Amino acid sequence: MNNLEHQRGLNEVVTGKVQRMIQSKETGVRETMQRLIHEGQIAQDYVTPIGIELRQKERTPVITFSNDGKLMMNMQQEQFTLHDNAVGQLAEKMNIPSPYLRELAKGNEWQKHLAATVLNEHSSWSERQRVLVRAVGMEVRGVLSDSYRRLNSVEILTAFMEEAGRQGAVVADAKMTDTKIWVETILPAPITIPTQKNGDVIIFMGARFSTSDYGDGAVDMRAFLLNGVCLNGMVRESVMKQIHLGARLPDNLQLSNKTYELDTQTTVSATRDLTKSLFSRDAIMQKAVEIQGASGIDVDFDSELKKLVKAGSLSKGENENVQKILMRSNPDDGMQGGSTLWKLTQAITAYARELDDRRSRELHEISGQLMNRVKLN
Repeated sequence: MNNLEHQRGLNEVVTGKVQRMIQSKETGVRETMQRLIHEGQIAQDYVTPIGIELRQKERTPVITFSNDGKLMMNMQQEQFTLHDNAVGQLAEKMNIPSPYLRELAKGNEWQKHLAATVLNEHSSWSERQRVLVRAVGMEVRGVLSDSYRRLNSVEILTAFMEEAGRQGAVVADAKMTDTKIWVETILPAPITIPTQKNGDVIIFMGARFSTSDYGDGAVDMRAFLLNGVCLNGMVRESVMKQIHLGARLPDNLQLSNKTYELDTQTTVSATRDLTKSLFSRDAIMQKAVEIQGASGIDVDFDSELKKLVKAGSLSKGENENVQKILMRSNPDDGMQGGSTLWKLTQAITAYARELDDRRSRELHEISGQLMNRVKLN
């Protein structure tokens, strides 16, 4: 068998593997989209003050907190549970250490009671400020600035998927937590990239979209790379990091609906344009050249991983697990060839496969940041 026939055979094997991965995730992708639509339908927004008017003698905040088995927010004669994301945001707005308050809110009965007491005390002595409270059903998931730029995530995400489809891409995966959603798309044809020190790398090029309606990240788009042999994912630098800040919201949110629609359509248009650019021939060629460049950069794995731990990018436990993958040097983990920057990125993303949805994608970003060292002509 000559090299060309061998490469064709390998491409067929890898393509089959990726297609099976996509098929196995179809149900999850569908359920993710259904959840996004459903939660959008039952979501509620309130513009309300927290804290008190310091000039007034009466210190009665509009929002109070209680402990009824869970940390509760009492607002407009209704009682809401508080998601961990909202607890952290409340802490920041009232100058309470966020990790401390979150720990109390998730603790025993006395800790939840203390969390409610702390919030009520701070609310009774903090200067009044307006906030946007975002709830799904009877759970508050976000406590945000009253200048938070509300967007229709369903419309924006649909635009991303439609444009990716027009470029010939398919949805590879989609995940949604209580506060964030990610969708990855890829072109179904593999690209074989010969490298200097890590052999032939077979990559499926694509794009990833992520957003949060609850202040858990900006509207974000990045190039997405899937290693066909090991299914390691990686994303590169953001091409669209749009912070949700706009004009101050009126007390009556109905008055801001026109702005809501216009902001959404502006973001939809930008999403379509950027998605198209991520699938352009030039963008794909640039990523291929970056991979070749990373394969030409020798690195000391132990030193590099210690730097990531020191920077807070990896925990000590994660460092140890990545080291184990490097020591095993299993081709199924994308481990082939010399000790290069490319091999290090693949070890990190191979370990990411073992982690939860959020942390896995954070490691995709960390590995992608390492690729910034590649200098393009």
